[in-house]
Amino acid sequence: MAVEKFPADDPNDPYAGSGLPALGLRNYWYPVMAAWRLGRKPRAVSVLGEAVVIFRDGSEVFALAERCPHRGARLSQGKCLYPGSGTLTCPYHGWTFSGQTGSCVAKLMEGPDAPGSRRIVTRAYPVRELRGAIWLFVGDIEAPPLEDEVPEVLRASGEWHGFSTWRTYRCNWRIMKDNLCHDMHAPFVHRNSPELMFQPVFPFASRLAAFPLDDGNGIGYVAKDGRPSVDYPGLGTFPPKNETWYRLLKPTGRGKEIDLGAQAVVKHGVKFRQSSLMPGATFIGRPSGNYFALRWVTPIDAESCFYYSWSLFRRQSWWRTLRERAFWIFWVSWAHDWLFSDQDKRILEKVIVGRESHSRTDAGVIAWRRYAADHARRRAASGAKSAQTPAAE
Repeated sequence: MAVEKFPADDPNDPYAGSGLPALGLRNYWYPVMAAWRLGRKPRAVSVLGEAVVIFRDGSEVFALAERCPHRGARLSQGKCLYPGSGTLTCPYHGWTFSGQTGSCVAKLMEGPDAPGSRRIVTRAYPVRELRGAIWLFVGDIEAPPLEDEVPEVLRASGEWHGFSTWRTYRCNWRIMKDNLCHDMHAPFVHRNSPELMFQPVFPFASRLAAFPLDDGNGIGYVAKDGRPSVDYPGLGTFPPKNETWYRLLKPTGRGKEIDLGAQAVVKHGVKFRQSSLMPGATFIGRPSGNYFALRWVTPIDAESCFYYSWSLFRRQSWWRTLRERAFWIFWVSWAHDWLFSDQDKRILEKVIVGRESHSRTDAGVIAWRRYAADHARRRAASGAKSAQTPAAE
């Protein structure tokens, strides 16, 4: 089994130095679609540049390579012709494949005694359903348990309730993930969004630092010494005075770091207000430990990515749950998940990739690129080594 290779140095490629591949990091789980969108018909998705068909058979979900190895027909145009068998039948000549193993179990147009059926295999992908999403593992090593790869708040459904949204961005996944790395764009890009318009200005001119997480699956960010207003000689004050008169609300604690006595640390072990998780997620929380947001970037191909977002609230009482649901439906769903995100989307989809000139606000981005590439290499190497080591009797 080959260890994943990364691009060679290219002076015009800002990612060449870190080694983040354009098609994404293999050997990890990714959310690829909302579970409710997978009905009786198979669905085609593209993940890390690979065409995949996902289908249901009863309560089970399966994933196979989209192309039929016979004559290249799309298996997503087929159907689960024999419910309960966990198989998918090609629409062209009836070749039928096991969703569990990918092996061809029948060639319907050739009879049950057709030669060579069992020797024909298409790729079967590990696939799971969790927290309202279909998750797919694309890699060359054995898939680890999905529950070990996601934050506790996502898998503990009894303790948390919430909502998820998803969008497709017409940009490479690396551009999208960099945008979530606490790069200080928010105090500028989003300062006049509906969500922040009446809030005090977010601190800017901060010094950023990144630290490895205790579980070894990402890095956490700390921003210090931020300022709400600065005078620039020859220009004036930022933010401009015509943008400050309507900021009527008092600070609500936004931007403060999580202290070691906060519930988020004591109860959930979350020491950073914002962190980047492998293979391309961002985890944001409040010091109270009662709310967390998870943003997951899934590479589709070199020019697009899938952005899946969860807003999760800790269950405390029925009336509070009702209030939080109303808050998300009537405010967060459009003020943040739509309009706020659109401000990023308009910029990211027009980014011109090329040589970059980094500054101190890019500390989080640089730390993420290095950590992600290194972690991915180590996982690929570890998985390859395990595959070559005979199992103990």
